Amino acid sequence: MGTVKVLSIGILLLFAIVLLAFIAAGVLVPAEQSFTNSVEITAPADKVWQVLTDRSRFPEWQTNLSKVEVVDDRNWMEFPKDAPEPLRFTLAKDDRPSAMSFAYKMGDYFAGEWNGCVTPTPTGVRLETVDSYATKGWVTKILMYIFFDFDKFAKDWNSKLKQRVETVN
Repeated sequence: MGTVKVLSIGILLLFAIVLLAFIAAGVLVPAEQSFTNSVEITAPADKVWQVLTDRSRFPEWQTNLSKVEVVDDRNWMEFPKDAPEPLRFTLAKDDRPSAMSFAYKMGDYFAGEWNGCVTPTPTGVRLETVDSYATKGWVTKILMYIFFDFDKFAKDWNSKLKQRVETVN
């Protein structure tokens, strides 16, 4: 067998393996995921909501944001430093002092919801968050699964929120 023929067969096999891996990932990787996290915050609930509704100041404590554009009291856009376009947020539900929900989306391929609920504790509140998202298209869900740890991101976000709430006057 000639070198060109062996090389061609090898390239075809490699292409077939990559194609099968892509198809398997497209079938096996879930398009929707949800993560529940909680954090103890040494502050009253109204202070938590104060920080969460002061959206124009998010880049001061969420260092992955380059800026936030507030459209009105229910809508805003966050510009992550490493994203191709902004996340568009809408206040979905405001049940203060106990809960609040935001819906968000990035283009036509990614959408989600953040739900936060506070419960009083002896030293402040416990904030429980449920972050859910859904992707459209195999490529998006595979890339999200490989390159973005949403649960880690949510835990980090909650940790920064805790720090901000506990230090802001």
